[in-house]
Amino acid sequence: MRKTLLLLAFAIFAVQICAAQEEEPKLWNHEGALGLNMAQSHFDNWSAGGTDNVTFVGLAKYNINFKKGNSKWDNSIDLGLGYNYFDLDKKPVKTDDKIDLSSLYGYNLSNDKIFATAEFTFKTQFVDGFDYATDSTNRISGFFIPAYFTLGIGAQWVPNKYFSLNVAPVDCRLTIVNDETLADAGRYGVEKAEYDEEGNLTSHGKKARWELGAQVTAKFEYEIFKNVTFNSKLVAYYDYLRTNEYNAFGEDFQCRIDWDWDNALVMKVNDWLNCNVTARLLYDEDILPIKAVFHEENGGFWTDKGFFQFKEVLSVGFSCKLP
Repeated sequence: MRKTLLLLAFAIFAVQICAAQEEEPKLWNHEGALGLNMAQSHFDNWSAGGTDNVTFVGLAKYNINFKKGNSKWDNSIDLGLGYNYFDLDKKPVKTDDKIDLSSLYGYNLSNDKIFATAEFTFKTQFVDGFDYATDSTNRISGFFIPAYFTLGIGAQWVPNKYFSLNVAPVDCRLTIVNDETLADAGRYGVEKAEYDEEGNLTSHGKKARWELGAQVTAKFEYEIFKNVTFNSKLVAYYDYLRTNEYNAFGEDFQCRIDWDWDNALVMKVNDWLNCNVTARLLYDEDILPIKAVFHEENGGFWTDKGFFQFKEVLSVGFSCKLP
């Protein structure tokens, strides 16, 4: 009898706990999407000319957010990898490649609109990239070539559900170039190799570079029309310790601030079919442009493109929501 009463009491206690848990607000929220976009062209006896090609772009995004009391923890992952095949028997041309992770902890200071924050970000890519204008063997990037780690402390302003602005006046950034040849060339802002007067290598380039500066991150997301959403993310970084001698051309800075502005227009036809237009603009004077040419008579590099980098992708494909 005693055991029966104990079991009954335990059952009632368990039911009360479960009921209390169900009444508590949801602490974790997560959502994401997985997509495969493609484009294809075929030419047969076409008088104007053309080359058969197929383009595939795989995309994955996922957000995991935690909220309890005055604390919040926002995490996101953004992945993409795409190739263009002009000839299936030859090496494809990469069109998209990114690994972008971010994690932000915020403590509410004022009505869920101003937060004290600590943010960590990581960026790199999956596979090797090449200077296809030269040949498909001249590697200029790859996994951890480069990789960027940042850790910053600051404050975030969230006036509404569409916009947020995070300002980190103390932000450490680590750049890694895990390739000796590219590090020796001083790619992506690392200290390049040193040579003696006869051209003999005296010390290899550094594969890592530390920066201490300030970072501003602005995010905007808005449904312009039904099933048409615009996303924009702007990241600006200013290095307190950088001096003119480290500029990629060894000259004075035109603009000491690094910019990374990523935009996407997502148009949903239905639950599984969508059309995406993405555009990304970069500006970083520590990165030597691909089309820069060294002129001995001028004593340095020359380029007609400057430091602006731009990429645009239009794709149509399938997508599905992740739980």
